[in-house]
Amino acid sequence: MSEHAILEGDLSRIQLPDVLSFIAMIRGSGKLSIHHGQMDRSIVWTEGEIVFAQSNSPDHSLGHFLLRNGKITHEQYEESRKRITPQMRHGKVLVQMGAISPKDLWWGVKNQVQEIIYSLFTWKEGKFSFHEATEDETAERIVLQLNTSSVIMEGIRRLDESERIREKITSLDLVFMKLPEGVPDFEALDMSETEIEIFNNLDGILSVRELIGKSDLTEFEVTRILFQLVMARLIELAPEEKSFRPVFLDVEDSPELLKVISTYNDMFGRLFQALAESAGEEAAREIFMNVLQNAETDELWAGVFFDQFGRFDENMLIANISELPFERRKSVLDEGLNTLLSVQLFEVSQHLDSSGKIDIFRFISDQKAALEARSEA
Repeated sequence: MSEHAILEGDLSRIQLPDVLSFIAMIRGSGKLSIHHGQMDRSIVWTEGEIVFAQSNSPDHSLGHFLLRNGKITHEQYEESRKRITPQMRHGKVLVQMGAISPKDLWWGVKNQVQEIIYSLFTWKEGKFSFHEATEDETAERIVLQLNTSSVIMEGIRRLDESERIREKITSLDLVFMKLPEGVPDFEALDMSETEIEIFNNLDGILSVRELIGKSDLTEFEVTRILFQLVMARLIELAPEEKSFRPVFLDVEDSPELLKVISTYNDMFGRLFQALAESAGEEAAREIFMNVLQNAETDELWAGVFFDQFGRFDENMLIANISELPFERRKSVLDEGLNTLLSVQLFEVSQHLDSSGKIDIFRFISDQKAALEARSEA
């Protein structure tokens, strides 16, 4: 690698689209490295085109990406992690296991790389540097050819749309159904084939997460289509009794445990929202994932992950509880939830002002008081 950077600076003074445009304009080949706090991202270029991207965030790993988008199961994810070696990457392990096909691997790498790049559009601060590199230093087994202008336009669009989408699609566990007015005129509505496919798959039973798994689209692309369908008044949320579908029947017989899980998830979601407003979504995601990763040795949190709204996967948590003896479930759940909440609360409080801390502590106190009142009733 060359000794001196061709380009370096601060994102608080030079916006990311300008940095990307400059590298494309000079047809640069090398690596753009971007750092903010403990977060590191890099984008690899060949003659002005983006061919790869990397992130040190666990949330951006290929395994997590495939899991979050419904391409592999929790069991496949956990088993494949055990087989990773310096010589054997996660994607190749999953292909050898038969969990995904080579085509699925290509899909995963391509969309994982794009997600890493699009996540950078939320960064308002951070140091960056671009160095030229040799072919060996930028070599990857799977490389892409992403047009920089298209990446910039999509990144800006996503930045504008993300907040509005989250207002309507608050969780990947939501279930939507078609409105009973009949089949809409797809041609008159100018709906694409992918939009029509998502619409046709809506049955009032499949969750958003399951819809993503059935499609060749990513989490963001599916939630964007669902948002558009909601705003066009073509679909609506399914009634709660239809959307609530616990995976394990023995836990369904313990509604107080399910209420505890749901209430704590509301608290985590509120923590994430406050942190995202104060430190940015990327930093919030990073903090939440790091804390959860440190808790994975706990039997309660094995294989559980936070979604884009800071809410944990309730089905996987229920699965873990179901494997415990009945008499241990309540104590393990209480201890695990309280411990993780305390750690997250400490981390989040470091980024909030006095008013924000007061609001968060009041909300959590009210939620816990409501749980205690329910248990005493």
